[in-house]
Amino acid sequence: MFFKISSILKESPRILRQYYCLAGDEDQNNDAVPDIRMFDPSAPNDEIDMHGDIVFDEKRIIHIMNVNSFSGGVKVSRKDPEMRLTGLWLLPSFLNHSCIPNASRLIVGETMFIIASRSIKPQEEITISYTDAMSPLKKREKNLSETGYGFLCRCKRCMLERSVHHEIEKFSDRYDMLYDKAAAEVYAAVTNTITPTLGSFPSCSELSALYHTLNQKVRFLKGLSRLEQQWIMGGYSCAFLGNWLLIGYATQFTPASNFVNSTALELIKAMKATESGLQRTLSFATLLTMVAEKERGKFSSLTEGLLNFALDECIRIYGKQRLDVSVSLIEQSAEIVPFF
Repeated sequence: MFFKISSILKESPRILRQYYCLAGDEDQNNDAVPDIRMFDPSAPNDEIDMHGDIVFDEKRIIHIMNVNSFSGGVKVSRKDPEMRLTGLWLLPSFLNHSCIPNASRLIVGETMFIIASRSIKPQEEITISYTDAMSPLKKREKNLSETGYGFLCRCKRCMLERSVHHEIEKFSDRYDMLYDKAAAEVYAAVTNTITPTLGSFPSCSELSALYHTLNQKVRFLKGLSRLEQQWIMGGYSCAFLGNWLLIGYATQFTPASNFVNSTALELIKAMKATESGLQRTLSFATLLTMVAEKERGKFSSLTEGLLNFALDECIRIYGKQRLDVSVSLIEQSAEIVPFF
């Protein structure tokens, strides 16, 4: 990616100036706000401050690229390998981070769309998550630090989790120790490296037990609103999902009552409350809908409620589409593993 960016920057002094407006060091809070006209393709150069030499600094360019590039893994289906997506988009790079963001991003070809994932009030800042918001505080902080963003998140959710850190620290530490092993168990199952059988995924089983114990503890923490409880549990969603998925694969998701239960329904609401517009949540909702339909029928209130939930989440990921397009996207999401 560096060579492609370098080629573009060498050809256009204007784009190089735009690029240098992006954060790239720990002093980024002192950076001046750039003239918005610089990013308007219709604005002529003579209306923008283009005075002064600008130097092509390879080290600075690499640092800005590392801090501002968008990357992530996409699991297309249980059969296909993970695809890596990496790119840099200038205007989306100005969006700040929150662990409870109000927007999601969608990449189509070489174009990035920023889509409101919840209602945004006038004058409210648009935010996205720079890391996996469906992780506990400790893991989110570690990811942000290792990526070199140079800040400590102080969103409402992070401040809340720091305030109850001592009460749930042992759960966070154990999650951190088990997550990679659990992810390996899920990956082995979805790539057919192993055939999941009951008792063949100890790390996922232990994380599931951790999730249920933590869920009970969080319910009785004093002073927490229901939304704040959901923020905490949303971060531990994979602790539940790994075991849920592998038992489902081993048993063909039967009996359905073992999978579409109060814990699963509470979790999917917590995931949506934490970060709307997430493919993982849509895939989980779609699987729940399919399992519910198998037991209760297509027109049961539970099945219809889950389908409407999936439709709403689909809109927050892909924007408003024709109904048949949304239904097709939902059906495709059933092949995506709601863990990674």
